[in-house]
Amino acid sequence: MVSSKDKNVAAVVLAAGKGTRMKSSVPKVLHELLGTPLVGHVVSLLNKVDVQRIVTVVGHGAQSVTNYLGGLGVETVLQDQQLGTGHAVACAESMFAGFDGAVLVICGDTPLFRQETLDRFIYEHIASRNQVSVLSSRFASPYGYGRIVRDRNGAFVGIVEEKDADPAVRDITEVNTGTYLVDAGFLFPALSKLDNNNKQGEYYLTDIVAIAVETGNKAGAFCLASEEEALGVNSRYQLSEAESIMLKRVRHHLMMEGVTMLNAHTIYVEPSVTVGNDVVIEPCVVLRGDTRIGAGAVIGAHSCLCNVEVADGEQVPPCSMLLG
Repeated sequence: MVSSKDKNVAAVVLAAGKGTRMKSSVPKVLHELLGTPLVGHVVSLLNKVDVQRIVTVVGHGAQSVTNYLGGLGVETVLQDQQLGTGHAVACAESMFAGFDGAVLVICGDTPLFRQETLDRFIYEHIASRNQVSVLSSRFASPYGYGRIVRDRNGAFVGIVEEKDADPAVRDITEVNTGTYLVDAGFLFPALSKLDNNNKQGEYYLTDIVAIAVETGNKAGAFCLASEEEALGVNSRYQLSEAESIMLKRVRHHLMMEGVTMLNAHTIYVEPSVTVGNDVVIEPCVVLRGDTRIGAGAVIGAHSCLCNVEVADGEQVPPCSMLLG
């Protein structure tokens, strides 16, 4: 399969928003999901996809977000005014001077995409020789999301935001996930052509699709993401939804690797935890941080372990509190 290694692919992470619905002084992208800030999950995914460079656009709480990302080796640029997604990407233009490749644009509050989904998206973009590609999904209830508009032949022609959509467009269930692949040679000239003639008064990144169509450049939308993957975290409730999804994935992975979980849905385990095979984890256990559990160990019910190491075959009594 064609991958990011077959074509230069860099990434822009959009992380400037305040996250008003979180009702918090903490920048939205720094809210933790299973022990890691939301934007940290996105950066981890991009590293697995093997993009050549990651640039994050920061704004609200810029210093805190920059400090965190600096520890991950990620570069940042400042969007000092919140003028929309198109303006946010334009703020990163200077970081891509001379770059000849595709730019993957992804939101810092979408931690649930799977690596195989982004790998396939990159493949489809390269194989189709598109200048612009959009990763889409189908939602049972698409309220609030931009709709993917196609012509009668199914060709992708544009994206219409919820607030600008008429009733017919609102009936469309294929939605924009906010993830794009755009050839750099097209992206930044197109951004300079954006206007803010919409109900939000913002410069929409989505409008580059219409610019591509009008100028004869190839644009495509690939419906590859599940509704679960495309979930954006904009509130505490959505953060809780994301936690449930990610916990289910982590538990499933560990059980497929030979770990026994009793009453599994009561067990909290962070992705950073390492668990050997033939381990038994009893109900209501919490496993956090850089915890390492050796093969054949038993973790008693209602125990909490954080940043500790459990030897092979060791039995941790119920209700233990082990903090490293």
